[in-house]
Amino acid sequence: MNYTISINPLADFSIASDAKRRSIIQNQKKPDTFKVSWYQLARARMKSTLAKKGDVTPILEGINQLKAKIPTKPRQINDRQVSLEAMERFLHMKLPNVLNGINYEVIKTESKSIKIKGVEVIVSPDIIIKAIIDDVTYVGAVKIHISKSNVFDNNQLRFIASTIYMYLDEVFDNEEYVVMPELCLAIDIFGSRIVNAPRIIDSEINNIEVICQEVKDVWSKV
Repeated sequence: MNYTISINPLADFSIASDAKRRSIIQNQKKPDTFKVSWYQLARARMKSTLAKKGDVTPILEGINQLKAKIPTKPRQINDRQVSLEAMERFLHMKLPNVLNGINYEVIKTESKSIKIKGVEVIVSPDIIIKAIIDDVTYVGAVKIHISKSNVFDNNQLRFIASTIYMYLDEVFDNEEYVVMPELCLAIDIFGSRIVNAPRIIDSEINNIEVICQEVKDVWSKV
């Protein structure tokens, strides 16, 4: 049996009631193949700002671009409104000091997911970054969450950041890279929160593995 779940639903699953867990798994088993991604422009501009080490020009240009548009369909109107608010909020969020204090570059990898306890977890970071500090090459990654109706708490964000750590540790296992927990970041725009993976991560990894086992248990029952 193939078990597949995206990282955000997995974070929801980690704190959900039994009924909600069943609903999450049902949605993962039968995903909407015609689902359109929301807030694509806002997300792209946030990624560009992070890639440019905090330069907010892409955000400001994105705001002006959306303000100039006159959408007519309800979905477009909602996307524009929430995207504008998200970018405004991003402008006022203070990036972690670790991003301000190092020189980094954005890198890419073909791998979007990892297997945890037999469950394929689709991580798909928004950006992966590499930094050389004192002759050591470090890697980290950022995952951005944009939702007004489903704001993540600190526990969920730490869960995501720790899963990012596990993802990078596996993807770059055969390379001369060291995963830096402080660079494994989960950002919740409407919760105005940025959480990194903990330095002592063993308990978090154990928790993620337990949750993935519970995913399989629920999967077999729905």
